[in-house]
Amino acid sequence: MAAAERTAGTLAERERLAREIHDTLAQGLSSIQLLLRAAQRAVPDGSPAAVHIEQARATAQDNLAEARRFVHALTPPDLERGSLAGALERLCAKTAGPPTVRFSVSGVPAELPTPYEVALLRIAQSALGNTLRHARAGRVEITLSFMDTAVALDVVDDGVGFVPDAVPAAVVGVAGGGGGGGADGGFGLPAMRSRATALGGTFTVESAPGQGTAVAVTLPRPDLGSAV
Repeated sequence: MAAAERTAGTLAERERLAREIHDTLAQGLSSIQLLLRAAQRAVPDGSPAAVHIEQARATAQDNLAEARRFVHALTPPDLERGSLAGALERLCAKTAGPPTVRFSVSGVPAELPTPYEVALLRIAQSALGNTLRHARAGRVEITLSFMDTAVALDVVDDGVGFVPDAVPAAVVGVAGGGGGGGADGGFGLPAMRSRATALGGTFTVESAPGQGTAVAVTLPRPDLGSAV
């Protein structure tokens, strides 16, 4: 148990660092590049200022590429082998039932920044893990939806359900059980919500006794051209 907790802690720290690099350093360098391109258009070609601006722009570009390499190096192994959709499909395929776990994609899949993919994958892992432990469900549906302005993840089961407001928020798991962190990525509602809101998204849980549970995460779709 201690080894599993250390492993989970290490993975969580790696993901935190990846988010910090993406949200601060990488985004800042992207903004600097945009400003320098605007400055280039404002000065005559061949002027001394234009030369210095191009040198600064190239330096920012090189450092942005390095920041992206750091983020990639901190990416969970589940995502290193391909896309988020592929990682979610593998998650469902390797789950030993019951319940039956099915995965589907809605819309046109697109590359997302690494912190988005990590957050959605971890929430899916945790929601599914808690459902397997507590919901006594016969079927689980995981859907990844790509829309014009947002990307959404839904995890829906037909299990026993629970009353979210009746369970202490600090300990609740998605299907009503305990929500402590572990090597399988399971954690409670506050941590899932924190992952979503940290990226400007929303997190909701709908459940009632005997009515199953539906977890929904929606993140605003970022500029896909600046994915890191």
